[in-house]
Amino acid sequence: MEESILILAIFVLIFYIYRSQETDKRLRVIENKIDTLLKNNGIVFDEGLHVSKEVLTAVTLGKKLTAIRLYRKETGAGLKEAHEVINRLVAKI
Repeated sequence: MEESILILAIFVLIFYIYRSQETDKRLRVIENKIDTLLKNNGIVFDEGLHVSKEVLTAVTLGKKLTAIRLYRKETGAGLKEAHEVINRLVAKI
């Protein structure tokens, strides 16, 4: 009885490892596709800079003051913080 449980546990573990590897491969493919889309469309993605599409559009159009105003409205950030975030975003673009 104990041997059959051990064999079953080993098969479950092997299956789990196989599925995990397959999921990792699919995730890498999806990440590469997203990176390509972002690059081809001139979109900057930085995990430290979470801005809305409207803020990003304003920055892309060169409207820093509008971007700062939108960022402050959306996040409740102060003027100094919003200015710093937008300047970092401008530097990346």
